[in-house]
Amino acid sequence: MKVEVKEIPIRHNGQLYQQGESFSVSEKEFARLEQYVTFLEDEAPAAILVTEMKLPELKVYAKEHGIDLGEATKREDVLAVILKAGEADGGAS
Repeated sequence: MKVEVKEIPIRHNGQLYQQGESFSVSEKEFARLEQYVTFLEDEAPAAILVTEMKLPELKVYAKEHGIDLGEATKREDVLAVILKAGEADGGAS
C-alpha cells in the first residue's frame, strides 16, 4: 500500500522520507507507522497470466467468470476450457 508522511520525517528501509513524500509499505508496516502516515492507495497486485495459474486458481477464475468446466479436472484441460470460452486470451486475469 502507498502512504504519505504526515509531519514527522520517517526512516523506512534506510531512506528518510519528509513530510508530503510517499512510499510503499506492507500492511504490517502500515500498522506500525499508521500514526505518522496517511493511507493513499492500495497498490494493484501483480497481474497473473491465466496460462501461469495453478489448477486451484484456474478453478476460481472459471467460477468467477461463469465458465462451465464440464468434466475437466486436470490443469491442462481446465486451462483449455477457459481459453476456448474466450474469457482469457493468455493475458492478465
